[in-house]
Amino acid sequence: MDIGVIGLGNMGAPIAANLIAAGFEVTVFNRNPEKAEPLIAQGATLAHDAAGAAQGDIVITMLADDHALESVLFGEKSNSKDDEQDGMLIHQGERTIHVSMSTVSVQLATRVAEASSSLNRGFISAPVMGRPDVAERGELIIMPAGKHKLIEKCMPVFEAIGKGVHTVGDAPEQANVFKLSANFMISSMIETFAEAFALLRKNEVDHHLFYEIMAKEFFKSPIYEKYGKIIADGKFDTGAFTIKAQEKDTRLALSAAIESQVPMPFCTALETAFLSAIGRGKGELDPCALAELAAENAGLSGRKRK
Repeated sequence: MDIGVIGLGNMGAPIAANLIAAGFEVTVFNRNPEKAEPLIAQGATLAHDAAGAAQGDIVITMLADDHALESVLFGEKSNSKDDEQDGMLIHQGERTIHVSMSTVSVQLATRVAEASSSLNRGFISAPVMGRPDVAERGELIIMPAGKHKLIEKCMPVFEAIGKGVHTVGDAPEQANVFKLSANFMISSMIETFAEAFALLRKNEVDHHLFYEIMAKEFFKSPIYEKYGKIIADGKFDTGAFTIKAQEKDTRLALSAAIESQVPMPFCTALETAFLSAIGRGKGELDPCALAELAAENAGLSGRKRK
């Protein structure tokens, strides 16, 4: 199979590398071509534009946000359904399936699905759960939605980059609702750890012991264990993910909630917390740095960054 990968950031690059290792013919494109150099050394082919990466069996987009995906698919100047003539979508191969793995809004996923259908182009949404280290190990959880025959064709690719594939709906945008809901729960967990640790520290209780019991014995969750340790150790400079990115996902979840007329009061509180952290200069830190904000609000110093 010939696979294109557009977007070679912290997630796209390891996904492409695992596809190369699995024996696929991989074509890559990134606005900054220097990021493609390690992959070219591994056997990838560099496309000179996004359309060039969208001529094989499957093209994966893994981009930062709505604007980045819109620019690639519809062109830099596109902001309406009437102006979709100079992006990847119009030039996508007739047999090529577009797999959007980006965490983007439900509204954009719907727009892409409609535009793809009008052009008779294959499209599914398949956002993933997992940080860059998980992507490097090929252990992502993949959550596709769309036409089942298209998902089936993509299964060899999903199996090469993930450890679990769960079809979550028939309409592509349903996968984006799924992903935003999952990220909301992760943010909620981070905030509860942050507030609990602040309470413990203010009363001189060992928050590391609390973490060991809660994450490893009571909840017995690898996610609680992973995120709890980051918060307990105060290691917020990992560069794997940022508060700014998590705020974006929270804002998209709120937008979907408003569109669906679903009250999400805690999601609203999380959005306020992320904006407060960004306002205090923490936007480039790991989302777990919400613990610094909770500590500061309690009159404590933030954890020492390592």
